[in-house]
Amino acid sequence: MLKTERILVVEDDPQVAEILQWNLFAAGYQVTVVQDGLAALRAFDDERPALVTIDLNVPSVSGFRLVELFKRHAPQIPILVVTALAFEEAEEIARAGAEDFVTKPFDPYQLVRKIEYHLHRDKTAPSTPPPLSPTPSRIKPAIEVA
Repeated sequence: MLKTERILVVEDDPQVAEILQWNLFAAGYQVTVVQDGLAALRAFDDERPALVTIDLNVPSVSGFRLVELFKRHAPQIPILVVTALAFEEAEEIARAGAEDFVTKPFDPYQLVRKIEYHLHRDKTAPSTPPPLSPTPSRIKPAIEVA
């Protein structure tokens, strides 16, 4: 069943973008994929996503700047950074306003779980994210990242 939430994926690597798109679609989400910062700004305004995933190294407008702009414009929309940068950048990203940080290569199952947590955290009471265990669930990765 297709969910009403739209996820905006900002990713310039076509292979990673496809993995994100298929796994989110398999989990029932509507997905918009853009490959650069300018397209991300347009899609953010046009589509009003429920959540955004951002690679920090996208062309035109950097992911760091996108996080700042999106949070300034719509602070309630969760942002998950999906990047190959080292974990040391997490503090800088957190200051910019991102809710979560996922490093590449990533487990698509875990990423979908994080997305679901951030989309529904205000609707449910838990104060900590659900465990990201590799146990079987209703969500199965459509495509694995090598």
